[in-house]
Amino acid sequence: MLFGKLQGSVREGVPLAPYTWLQLGGPAKYFAEPSDVEQLQEIVRIANREGLSIRVLGGGSNILVRDKGFDGLVLHLSAPWFEKISIQGTSVQCGGGTRLAHLINACVGAGLGGLEHLVGIPGTVGGALHSNSSTDEGDIGSLMSQATLLTRKGEQVTVSAKDANFSHRRSSLDELLILDAAFELHSGDVRQLTKREQTFWIVKRSKQPNYPARSALAFVDLDGVSAVELLHRSGVNGMIEGNVQLNSTYPNYITANTGASADHVIKLLERAKEIVFKKTGFSLQPQLVVW
Repeated sequence: MLFGKLQGSVREGVPLAPYTWLQLGGPAKYFAEPSDVEQLQEIVRIANREGLSIRVLGGGSNILVRDKGFDGLVLHLSAPWFEKISIQGTSVQCGGGTRLAHLINACVGAGLGGLEHLVGIPGTVGGALHSNSSTDEGDIGSLMSQATLLTRKGEQVTVSAKDANFSHRRSSLDELLILDAAFELHSGDVRQLTKREQTFWIVKRSKQPNYPARSALAFVDLDGVSAVELLHRSGVNGMIEGNVQLNSTYPNYITANTGASADHVIKLLERAKEIVFKKTGFSLQPQLVVW
């Protein structure tokens, strides 16, 4: 086998659909779940030596795998090493594979505020930092003090907050993946923080459909303009392509019905984007990253 002694952590032909929200797409040629950073680095070095393309799979909420699958290596940081959380005073450090929801709950439970407005945003901390997840209350990048990245060559580098170049839904943390990150939060009352988190959650859910399984966000909000507003104005509510559909009431949610394919999703997003641009002059960018 290509990965030799690492074959216990690297499998071949693993279906990727079950790992994504839309549950579409084919298999990964290689699928790795390293146990720690040393094993991760070795896997990456082998992949580089063999000329394999590498992708990182987080929560799967914004991933669309093509029907033919991915002809490379997919990294899934599911081991405890990549999900650990450490709290000392108002400083918090966590692995890049930590679910954002788990980090928020841990901080609120420890009486630390600052992240609770991000409740309801799916995925991992690494993914949230890479795209600088935000709400009207602020962005996650404003709370980060530093992060450790793994480069595409398999080397570790540390980046400070000022060098991360955070902006609206963007950062310069574009190396292969984020290994861990440190945050500086503020002390607060656990009960008040819990109530604040619950309030944000209720408000967020009120703006979402009671969507079925196999649904995901379609487009990214522009700076100052919501994708929902543009989709409403353009009249694409309920648009269908094959067996996928934009929600009639909440058109920024796309649902894959029985018989759907990744190709259906791609075509629907392209159609909706074209109509929005023609009617509003705004160019929407897909939330879904196509592999």
